[in-house]
Amino acid sequence: MKNWKKAIAICASAAAMASMAACGGGSSDGDSSSSKSDKKTIGFVAVGPEGGFRTANENDLKKAFEDAGFDLVYSPTQNNDQQKQIQAFNKFVNDEVDAIVLSATNDSGWDDCLENAAEAEIPVFTVDRNIDIKSDAAKKAVVSHIGPSNVWAGEQAAEFVNKSFPDGANGFILEGPAGLSVVTDRGTGWDNKAASNIKVLESQSANWSTDEAKTVTAGLLDKYKSDNPQFIFAQNDEMGLGAAQAVDAAGLKGKVKIITIDGTKAALQSLVDGDLSYVIEYNPIFGKETANAVKDYLDGKSVESDIEIESKTFDADSAKEALDAGTRAY
Repeated sequence: MKNWKKAIAICASAAAMASMAACGGGSSDGDSSSSKSDKKTIGFVAVGPEGGFRTANENDLKKAFEDAGFDLVYSPTQNNDQQKQIQAFNKFVNDEVDAIVLSATNDSGWDDCLENAAEAEIPVFTVDRNIDIKSDAAKKAVVSHIGPSNVWAGEQAAEFVNKSFPDGANGFILEGPAGLSVVTDRGTGWDNKAASNIKVLESQSANWSTDEAKTVTAGLLDKYKSDNPQFIFAQNDEMGLGAAQAVDAAGLKGKVKIITIDGTKAALQSLVDGDLSYVIEYNPIFGKETANAVKDYLDGKSVESDIEIESKTFDADSAKEALDAGTRAY
C-alpha cells in the first residue's frame, strides 16, 4: 500500500472512531493511471449528462479540482447505468488512484465496491446523492458526503403548498427515477411537512424528463378532473417545465400551482413568466467544498462526515433579481 495512505489512516483514526467523521484536477478523460507529475489522481465516478443541474455540477467539480492542483479523471455513465459506474469505480481502485469522488446513480449496490476501496486504503467521497451502505467494512471507505439536503428541499415544497392552501388542496407529485436516494429524500421531506388537509391524488415518475412530465401531467389532469387538482410538486425543474406545458394546454394556467426543485435559469425565467409558482434551489455549486475536503483528508486533516451545501428558495420577485444579476452559473 502507499505509504501516504498508511500515514493518513493513522492521522484520521481518532475521527474514524468517532463514527467516520473522516473516511475527498486539471480534469481529464480516459485512462486513470497516475501522472508522472506529483499531482494526486482523483477518480470521479460521475452521472454524466442529465440536465442543467448536472451540467453545472460536474463542470464546477472539474474546475475546482483543476484549480486545487489535482488530476481529476472523469468517468461518466449514460442513462443512469449503475453497472457502468461500478466498472469505473473498480477500475479506479485497481489503478490505485489517491481518492474517489462518487456521484451515484443508485443509492444501493455499492457495498462490494466500497469494501474493495477500503481494503486498498482509497478514501471515497460521495457527492450530491447519498448512498445506502449495509456493511461496516464498506462504511470504512467513505470519508464524507458533500451536497445540499434533498429532505430540506422536499420540506420547502410542502410548506409552500401548506401556506398557499390553508384550507386544503388536491394535487400530484412528479418523481424522478425509482431507486434514487434523491427521490426518496425529497419525498420524505414532503411527508415531513405536508399538512393533513393536503392530499396527493397520485405520484408518478416522469424520470426527470420535460417531455415525459408533459405527457404524465396531461393524463393526471384528465384522470382527476373532477377532484379539482390545485398543485403539482415536480421533483426537478425539467419535469416542472413539462407540467407547466400540460397545465397551459388544459387551460389551467394560474389555477394550478407548480413547485419545482433545482433552480436552473430556465425554471427561474418560467417563474418570472408565471408558468411556475415556486422554485427551490438544489445548489449544484460545491466543487470547491469537495476539492477542499479531499485535499484536507489527504493532508492528514480531519474532515466532517456530512458537509451540507446551502440552497435558497425563489418566488417570482427573487427569481427576477437573481436573473437580472447575471451571476448564476446554471
